[in-house]
Amino acid sequence: MHPKYRFARVGDLDIHYDLADYTAPWRETPPETVLLYHGYARNMLFWRPWVPLLAADYRVLWFDARGCGETTKPPAGSAMSFPQLAADAIGLMDKLDIGRAHFVGESSGGIVGMMAALNHADRLSTLTLCDTPFKRSSNIQNTYTLGEATRAAAFEKYGVGGWCRQTLSYRIDTAKASPALQEWYIAQMDRTPVHCANAMDAAVAEGDLWSRLPEIKTPTLILSGANSPIVQAPEVKAMKERMPAAKLVAFEGYGHGVNMTAPERCVTELRKFLAENPRR
Repeated sequence: MHPKYRFARVGDLDIHYDLADYTAPWRETPPETVLLYHGYARNMLFWRPWVPLLAADYRVLWFDARGCGETTKPPAGSAMSFPQLAADAIGLMDKLDIGRAHFVGESSGGIVGMMAALNHADRLSTLTLCDTPFKRSSNIQNTYTLGEATRAAAFEKYGVGGWCRQTLSYRIDTAKASPALQEWYIAQMDRTPVHCANAMDAAVAEGDLWSRLPEIKTPTLILSGANSPIVQAPEVKAMKERMPAAKLVAFEGYGHGVNMTAPERCVTELRKFLAENPRR
């Protein structure tokens, strides 16, 4: 069962979120905030392994994005866009009186982070991208239709959960993920309504930030499974080289989904990166 945390009204949404803070109350300086943004058709629980690893030293803001988890589901036919999703995240920060945050995005959630770095640079201290492409590859676009004309047709035929089961090895390294994790992953994605999954898919299909990568001046950490079929090694290297302040850490022997299959190592790399990029 999906737990109930708090809700905040942000624009047209009631955003379901948690602000975990187990920092020492006698700290001389207030803790910085790490914002965790989940990937396509997922929800905040995909960050659960990270929260206890961070919350002793940082405030951790994690939430269900538009159309996901317990956050408001827009009406069928509603469009979504990366600028809109980034504005939702910034709006939640405004609601909680958070001036700046270290933005961490997973897969397409990282594209939301890149859009936030472009449109709201003054609100991000750093940006971390876990298995994030700068655009969807044509190979994935074709594979994800499962032989149907469109992904929407595949959702109609199999449901989001059934579609997820047949494409799971692209989103998480099934050699690293336990059977229990794989079944949980499928069940969580199956909670996303088809019309929301379709709206997010349309946003991802239109998202191509290649030409704008040099504009992202925010210090950026790229964490990537070296064998990811979605974010292939040459693409990640090219992305890093186009971003003025980017650092790349490749996880050798890992496929996609390192945030779930190697959370401790991800957080270790994140902590090291944040120490190298102190509060601005």
